[in-house]
Formats: sequence, structure tokens, C-alpha cells
Amino acid sequence: MSTATLPQPEAPPAKSRRPRGEIIAYVVLVTVALALRLYDLGDRPFHHDESQDAYFSWLFSKNGDYEYNPLLHGPLRFYLTAGIFKVFGASDFTARLAPALMGTAMVAMPYFLRRQIGRIAAFAAAVLLAIGPSYLYFSRFAREDIYIASITLALLVVTFRFLDRPRRYHPALIGALLAASFATKESTFITVFVAGTFFAAVLISRHRRLVLDPVRTVGLDAWGWALAAFIGVYTITFTTFLTHPKGIQGLYTGLDYWLGQHSVGRGGESDVFYGVVLAGVEWPALLLGVIGAAVAIKRPTLLRVFLIWAFLLSLLVYSWAGEKFAWLVLHPLLPLVLLAGVGVQGIWETRRHWYGKLGLAAAVVALAYVVFASWEVNAVHRADPRELLVSTQSSEDVAKVAREVVAKAKASDRPYTVTVDSAEGATFPYAWYFRDLPVGYVDLSTQGTPPDSDALILTQASHDRLRSQLSGYRSREFPFRVWWVRNYGKITPGSWWRWLTKRDVWSPTGGMPEWLYQKR
Repeated sequence: MSTATLPQPEAPPAKSRRPRGEIIAYVVLVTVALALRLYDLGDRPFHHDESQDAYFSWLFSKNGDYEYNPLLHGPLRFYLTAGIFKVFGASDFTARLAPALMGTAMVAMPYFLRRQIGRIAAFAAAVLLAIGPSYLYFSRFAREDIYIASITLALLVVTFRFLDRPRRYHPALIGALLAASFATKESTFITVFVAGTFFAAVLISRHRRLVLDPVRTVGLDAWGWALAAFIGVYTITFTTFLTHPKGIQGLYTGLDYWLGQHSVGRGGESDVFYGVVLAGVEWPALLLGVIGAAVAIKRPTLLRVFLIWAFLLSLLVYSWAGEKFAWLVLHPLLPLVLLAGVGVQGIWETRRHWYGKLGLAAAVVALAYVVFASWEVNAVHRADPRELLVSTQSSEDVAKVAREVVAKAKASDRPYTVTVDSAEGATFPYAWYFRDLPVGYVDLSTQGTPPDSDALILTQASHDRLRSQLSGYRSREFPFRVWWVRNYGKITPGSWWRWLTKRDVWSPTGGMPEWLYQKR
């Protein structure tokens, strides 16, 4: 592949000819994306990990102290969420507000890649980011992966705009964004590996000038500012604004901790898990992405080739890594969404041919499924383990029970005491829901007598041991955590079709019960 086979991106029109309709379309799309993310944002029950993020952000907003802990990933989201709590108060809605805004910001970013991938491609990618099931679901989910995806897309935009038309401020932006990514999650090491191996391959190829010329153009001082921006953002975030100097070791600490977790196999999923998620939930992006890859191979540019590389290598690395949860699919999905946009543009450009017409029909069917899948997981089955995007999750009843206890406490004319059985890791999400109540967290599963609390929440083992001593209480069982034991060996064409159309599972779902005891 010679340099001549890498065509220049299409030139943007003069400002006087810039289509006003395009800007209006993006404004409308971003507005729709924001509305979809904010509507009923706090109602879905909090996942265990979400409640930890919310709880520790709340503590930081209350006492102003936080110290980086690799178990909870990077510090940036705690600062953002704590800041939102300071301004708007702590609630289920505000705990998810920063992720919702991050997910909304992503929808606008493809606008800045119009020159690099084409107008139709950029807008199609923005549509998939706005309404696609995975990005919408995890934009309404208080974990760090939507932050990482947003920062990664921003890095991609700045980097390839720099390689296209270098500006002296681009390196500093790259440095700051890279530090912010490390301050969000250690998976940034994977991002660096994927991008680093690609650019290393370019540098040893005949296309090296595509990278070297922009690097030289901006001058050495621009790269000095890039280093300064990285060090500044990194130091401020990891040391909690210089109050915890040991945080400066965050890069090493985080990498060391999570490499140690590789053999643990968190999530308990097969190596084919992300492939199944993409084929089941994001097959429209996969189909259009394959078309986009074909376009990229036929008419390659540096960015198009990178998107193919990034998707394949990210999927391989995340499938190899020990930790496997649904939210991690966002990372290989990101370059795939941009490739899907390239595919839509390729279809549009051939619309006058029979295969273009067939492609348009396929794109319409794909878009219809995007809407269906997104509706199912975001509105109907939002905490239902039958959805591939739902990892072990707090049931809908957990939120109802928690809100019932909080309502009784608020209505009581005396202090309303609560005890939560902490056995089997059941402290969360209650620590978040009951943050303003006098609550005790005690492991009651093996020893001890039940405390004289107004409300008790017990695991099954504690209920079995203590129920004879709780005659003064009325009780009811409810599902606490729910999950789907996915046996991929049992997938058949028929069972796969039933899941795609009806969400009928091909292997059993399960769960962990709890009991609510309230004084008569």
C-alpha cells in the first residue's frame, strides 16, 4: 500500500457554504441523546458497583477527603460526581448525572471527524452513539467505562485532526486527555497498547511521513507542553489535589493491582462473551462495520485502517483479559461504531446500484433493531439478567425495598433504626440507599443475635438461623441479586432466534434472595 493509495480526506466546504441543516441535525440529535439519558435516570435499581461509586463520591462531598484506591479504579469520576452532589445535592438522579453527560458529549464528537471519515459517516456514528443499546445503557450507569469511552473518543478526534492538520495546541490536548484517561481507569493501558502498536507499525512502514511530518511541524516546545499537561493533570488527580502525595504512584499501583487480578476471572464469562454481546445486541453495528471495513480496505486512509486495527485488537485483548463484564464491550464497540458510520456512507454512495439499494434496506432493518434492542434493555428489561448487557444486578425489588424503608424512616416521629446483614457482600447497594439513616452493617449469617432494629434486611442464611427469634416482625422475601448463567454451548439457531426476538434465555437464570423484616 503506497502513499498514493491513501486518499486525502474530503475537504470541508467554505464557511459561507457550510450547510446549516447539518448543524441543526447535530443539535437535535444531541438534544435527543440528552433527553434519553436524563429521563427517569434515577429510577433503575443501583448495581453494586454503581452504589460504591455513588457512596464514596458522597463521602468525598461530605468530608472532602479521598485517596486513590485501584480497587475502585481512577479518581476522576469521584471528583466529578462529588462536585455535582455539592451543587445539586445527592440523589439517585445526580449520582448518574455525570455519566449521562459524558455519554451525551460523545454524540457530538463525530461532528469533528467529518473531514476524516465523511459527513454521512460521522452523523451515522453519532446516531448509533445516541440511541444504540450499549452506549445508552451505560450512559445511564454510574461506572467509569462511559467516561473512558468518552475520553478515548476525544483522544481519537484530537489525534487524527492533528495528523490531518496539525495545530500547536493539539499535543497539549493529547497529553491532558491521556492523563485524564489514566485518572479514570487502568484500561487506558490497553488503549495505549492498541494505539501504540498501530503507530509503531506505521512508523516502520513507507507511510511514516503521515505521522512524522505533523509531529515535526508543531515543534519541540509543543511536545514540552504536552508533557507538562500530562504531568499536571495526572499529579492533581492522583494526589487528590496534592493532599495525598502517595497517589503519585497511581500508574504503577493500578497496573500492578489489575495485572494481579487477571487470573481471578471476575465476571465468570467465557472468552467468546464480547463476541456474543456484539452479535446479539450490537449486530447492526457489526454488520455496518463489516461494510465499513470493506470500504476502508478498498479506499484506505490512516484513520480507516486504524479503526479496523483498533476494533480487532481491542476485541482480542478484552476477550483474553481475565475480567469480563458487559460494560467493557464499550471499548471494542467504539471503533466499530465509527466503522459502521463509514459503512453507511459507503452504502449511500452506491445507492443508485442494486447492491446500494440492498444495503439501504439492510441499514433500515438494522436501525429498527437498534431501536428495539435499546428499548428492551433501557426501558423494559433494565435490571433483567436475560439481557446480555445486564451483569449480576440488583433486582427491581431492591430499589422498592430500600425506598420503602427510607419512606418509613422519614415518616417516623422517632429515630428509625435499620440493620443490614453484610454477609455475602450485601452491604451495597444499601450503603448508598441508606446513607442518611442510622444503619448498622453486621454479618449475622453465622453468629450473634438479631439487634432490636425497626427494620432488618437479612440474607437467606441469616433468615434461616434467626427467624425463630423474630416473631415480633413481619417479613417478606424478595430477590436481591439476579444473574444469568450463560452456557454458550447450549446456543442453537432456534434458541438464538428466540433470544433475539423474545429474550427467551437458552440457559437458566438465577439469583440470591434476601428478607425484609419490619417491626409489627
